[in-house]
Amino acid sequence: MTKTLLAVLSLFVSSSSIAQKSQSVFFELGGNGGFVSVNYDSRFTNSEKGLGYRAGFGFIPPSNSFGVSDPAIWTVPVGLNYLLGKTRHYFEAGLGATFYFYNGTGTDFLGTTEIKKGAGILLFPSAGYRYSPYGKAFQGRLFISPVISSEGVSFYWGLSIGIKF
Repeated sequence: MTKTLLAVLSLFVSSSSIAQKSQSVFFELGGNGGFVSVNYDSRFTNSEKGLGYRAGFGFIPPSNSFGVSDPAIWTVPVGLNYLLGKTRHYFEAGLGATFYFYNGTGTDFLGTTEIKKGAGILLFPSAGYRYSPYGKAFQGRLFISPVISSEGVSFYWGLSIGIKF
């Protein structure tokens, strides 16, 4: 699975180095990457809008409630998005997948410690607003996203701030 993730990320990075397109790096709270993530976003064309992609790394801190603890979860969100609108104000629709993995110790309510490890994938369609002025500038995003997993569907939100270059 690690080799697959590295291949996907290298594809995104290499395609962005071929031509100068609208690119940004943003910090995200919530959303596809979990609790916090850092993401790279770019368009496939030289336009500020249209079809683009994103890739990043995220983190969900370890949980500890009611005498039960779980290890931290690391995430790798990737996806496609489409920006529609006029200068600076865009509707953003996206479809992404988040690969997650964890490896650590967990404790149950009786104090029994065990090794917990696993990995999986979640699907994230999303819709929201993106503020993105032309050229090098501040960028912001606010969106809602249903999380689709083997356990069902639940709704999630996200807020991003970043810089275009």
